[in-house]
Amino acid sequence: MQYVLEKRAKLVGRMDKGSLWLLNVHDDWIHDQYGESYIYHGTIYSSREPFHPLSTSISGYFQDEDTKKWIKVRNGVAVFNPENMADSWAARLEDFIKIKFKTGGYKYVKK
Repeated sequence: MQYVLEKRAKLVGRMDKGSLWLLNVHDDWIHDQYGESYIYHGTIYSSREPFHPLSTSISGYFQDEDTKKWIKVRNGVAVFNPENMADSWAARLEDFIKIKFKTGGYKYVKK
């Protein structure tokens, strides 16, 4: 089995909850026919490791195909603020990248 670094998928969740769950693009979501759900179709990109093509517990970044915006996904779940979901989506992938520098400690020696 060949593992992959990206695949088509969808993020789904209820409007009153602060989570979206990653599903395979062809999997049914119980609320597909109702208006009280968020359903985003797009592509999930792994941030570190290749994954099984049917896996849904992926950590990485999801890009919505309609808006082209990005959201961070950890172990198949994207967390957002239910009062203002737009804060969790970024226009550019670079907005999620943080660079940390770890430096050595300073030692003061008294003469």
